[in-house]
Amino acid sequence: MMDTLRLVRSTHPGVGDVDVRMMQRAIQLARSAAAAGEVPIAAVIYRGDEVIAEAANNRECEADPTGHAEIVAIRAAGRKLGEWRLEGCSMAVTLEPCPMCAGALVNARLSKLVYGATDPKAGACETLYSIPGDTRLNHRCQMHGGVLAPQCVELLRAFFRERRAEQRRAKEATRAADAAKAATQARRSA
Repeated sequence: MMDTLRLVRSTHPGVGDVDVRMMQRAIQLARSAAAAGEVPIAAVIYRGDEVIAEAANNRECEADPTGHAEIVAIRAAGRKLGEWRLEGCSMAVTLEPCPMCAGALVNARLSKLVYGATDPKAGACETLYSIPGDTRLNHRCQMHGGVLAPQCVELLRAFFRERRAEQRRAKEATRAADAAKAATQARRSA
């Protein structure tokens, strides 16, 4: 699948072409997650050109509150490498990690984080907190945000726009059914 990704040159200092390609792959995975009803967030863990693990959110399908793409990918990478230390590995993820995921990045000893969209509600890398860069912790990782951010943001906006539209349609259908039921009862009472 990586062969089908078009090359986009990075304009971010510290972010190379491999990082951008991995973000493109994460965006592809996020699209698949959205099609499956999951929030479109995905992560790819890699060392150089080699993909070690990749995952999308699976909270809904697994009924797992920890089913964030980053956590799922970190677990898969640890299993593949046979160790929990992911030193020398990087992660590309479509949304700035939350506190749980940012803490997992530190604990997994990831070397570099590349993320797309910032998260004003839960971003724990640069927006609200800076967990992976906190000097009080025993490990830090390089962080580079905003990589392919417009595509990442649009994926999330489109997903939630559609979800709100579905909720409106369901609400309207319930109102119509309630109105029909009330009209039927009124006719029976008359």
